[in-house]
Amino acid sequence: MIKKRNTATHNTTRLSAARRDILLSGLVCSALVLCAFYWLQYIELPRKLQQHASNITENIAEHQRTAVIDVLDAISLRIDAQAKYPPLASALQRGDDRELRARERTLRRSFPAAVDAKLVRLGPQGIADEGSETKRLRNHIEIDMLRKASDSGELIIEAYQYDRGWLISMMQAAGPYGAIVVSFDSEFFANILRNIAGDSVNNELLQSYKGRKDVVIAAASKQYDAYAASRPLPVPGWTLRVIPQPATVRALSWDSTLIHLIGLLCLALIGASHLIFFLRATPTASTTDHTDNEAAPQDSSEEAGLEQQLARKLAARRPDNTAGNTFDPSASLTPPLPEPAPLSTAPAAQGAAAPQATADTDAADHREATEDAAASGRLNCFRSYDIRGIAEHDLDDEHCRQIGLALGSEAIARGQSKMLLGRDGRSSSPRIREALLAGLQASGIHVVDLGLISTPMLNFACYDLNIGNAVIITGSHNPPEYNGLKMILDFQSLSSDDIQALAERIDQQDFHQGDGQLSSDSIEQRYIDRICGDVVIAQSLKVVVDAGNGATANVAVPIFEELGCEVVALFCEVDGDFPNRSPDPTIPENLDALATAVAEHGADIGIAFDGDGDRVAVVSAAGRRPLADELLMVLADDMVSRNPGCEILFDVKCSRRLNQLIVERGGRPTMWKCGHSHMKRKMASSEALLGGEFSGHIFFKERWYGFDDGIYAAARLLEALTLSATTLDEELSHYPQLCSSPEILLPIDDEQKFAVVESFAALANFNDAQLVNIDGLRYEFRNGWGLLRASNTGPALTLRFEGESEAALAGIRESFAQTLAKIDPALADSL
Repeated sequence: MIKKRNTATHNTTRLSAARRDILLSGLVCSALVLCAFYWLQYIELPRKLQQHASNITENIAEHQRTAVIDVLDAISLRIDAQAKYPPLASALQRGDDRELRARERTLRRSFPAAVDAKLVRLGPQGIADEGSETKRLRNHIEIDMLRKASDSGELIIEAYQYDRGWLISMMQAAGPYGAIVVSFDSEFFANILRNIAGDSVNNELLQSYKGRKDVVIAAASKQYDAYAASRPLPVPGWTLRVIPQPATVRALSWDSTLIHLIGLLCLALIGASHLIFFLRATPTASTTDHTDNEAAPQDSSEEAGLEQQLARKLAARRPDNTAGNTFDPSASLTPPLPEPAPLSTAPAAQGAAAPQATADTDAADHREATEDAAASGRLNCFRSYDIRGIAEHDLDDEHCRQIGLALGSEAIARGQSKMLLGRDGRSSSPRIREALLAGLQASGIHVVDLGLISTPMLNFACYDLNIGNAVIITGSHNPPEYNGLKMILDFQSLSSDDIQALAERIDQQDFHQGDGQLSSDSIEQRYIDRICGDVVIAQSLKVVVDAGNGATANVAVPIFEELGCEVVALFCEVDGDFPNRSPDPTIPENLDALATAVAEHGADIGIAFDGDGDRVAVVSAAGRRPLADELLMVLADDMVSRNPGCEILFDVKCSRRLNQLIVERGGRPTMWKCGHSHMKRKMASSEALLGGEFSGHIFFKERWYGFDDGIYAAARLLEALTLSATTLDEELSHYPQLCSSPEILLPIDDEQKFAVVESFAALANFNDAQLVNIDGLRYEFRNGWGLLRASNTGPALTLRFEGESEAALAGIRESFAQTLAKIDPALADSL
């Protein structure tokens, strides 16, 4: 009995030791996990972040330095050209005040952003001569600059404090008898640095002089000054410091959520596993019974008998080898998982059902709308993102009045009380304005009339006047006999369901009644000032501006002149009959006159706008007429270089080269639906800084408001080119060329176009292609792509093709034609 008790005590001691070892093991393993977590979270990841952020900042700093040098060189060349103008040296020598004042006026026009641009005349003995005009200089620093410029004949640049601010002056000798002085406020260069930097970094300009270091241009934020990179500039004593912005550092940071989860999982596994061993090491009741049982056998033979009994019991528990040991395979099977839902981009053979469903919905909606129109007498001018039709047929006075009632009632139902009203220069617009205004006022809404303006000016007015409801009467890019309405409520462009809801209000005569007031305002000068205060064109360009007799005719020329361009005006008189060209500049033959003017005047670029100013097209100095997606490449290249990782938006008609370029430059491409209202909504809901459509609509959210604006887009294009010291032809030559078709429109009844798209999706057998069905059917082949979609603006099907070779392009086009032939041979023949 004593021996049994000793054995029990020994077993208990052994179990206690085991439990202790398990606890120690758990604590050690947990401590190791916590140490690893601490090392990753607070040592390794911050080190990696600093290294990554510093590398990115170094790369950006080098780019910024090059861009700043290009800007300084461009300004220097302009000053040098003025200084070397032969009649100027002669006038300075003669002291011809009249000629000198005329040249000074020309000098000021050449540098519109300068706070001062003047000529300083010197006498025969230089600065010491009594006839010298040193009194026109501000201080001893400018006098010293004049001495250096006269002695060296080189351009002298200095930054200095004046009148509680910083000035940056440039001085160039104009022969032995005078010099040119051009002075800029430091804010001018700060604006250039901000434009170059984008949202990724802050720039700081430092000037060192005799051991003293002054901050000429301060960074907006120095939170991550530890990651800053410095670059010397060619101006003596100048240093450019580049500091990443918080958003950039956050974008480069690793999300530690996964590390936390892994750490918690490891701790949980350690705890669970050690708990299992701990519980198994706990003494059982039978062990206790043996310990306390004083009547238990004490000799070794009895112990051996117990062991034999235990062995017999274990043997009895083993399964019989001949019975009850049959394995049923089906018992281990689990029910099959459901098939995954198809993605929006899938192999064509498998993904045809998705676009078919979309087409079913669109076709049903359209058929329902058509049936309602037939029953109610509603005219078929309610489109996907505006109201549009032939002015004298689809937009008679009574229908326009009811549209005004419906729009005003909808605004009031949303709690609004004011609405902006604008119109383009079409001959039918004044008549439509009167009828629409009558309906708006009858609904009780207060109307602010802005007069004849472009669509982008109306969008700008919404933000500038803080009135988020607006309507403009415009036929946009359509022929003169067309007109329409583009509408905004709560700062959102109306589209699809919203526009059909207005039609329902008219059908049901669901109108609010009231007595709205009318007032007037002007937005032109505020719009001009806003663009000219934002955009910096680093060198003087000769630009031909073709307003096409549209709504931009009154503002385009003043804007580009104030930006420092020499402007040649073409068709810049408002004429609603558009006598000189079609309002749509994206059709190449409509740019013939612009191309001729660019060649005749030796211009650097030609810019054309559509009827209401929300589209832009250009002609290069060499006569090239790039498509809108090619312009987007230039703008995207500039945008991503200043905002690494930023999102760029484009529609389904755009080239796959654009997608590839954005990825190669480090941006995030996003393909989206066609239509300015769809794009505006996506720009507002996404993080995209730039967006564009193949139709010429270009949207900026960096420094702008996210709506499409032809004039602003053109100004930003000139800014990007001049800051990079390149031309449009040089920039376009950097991008690879693919073979592509223009946009193809196949006329078809509105009632049939959605059904054709539906049938095409069902019949297409493109096994080697992937389908993108966010807007129509875009089939992505290995060597190109093809698109078929129902037009949102008229009774037509829209197609476009692109291939890596002419043969690839022809093959894809032929495959589409063969599929269309199964639906309607006439459509295939048209293609």
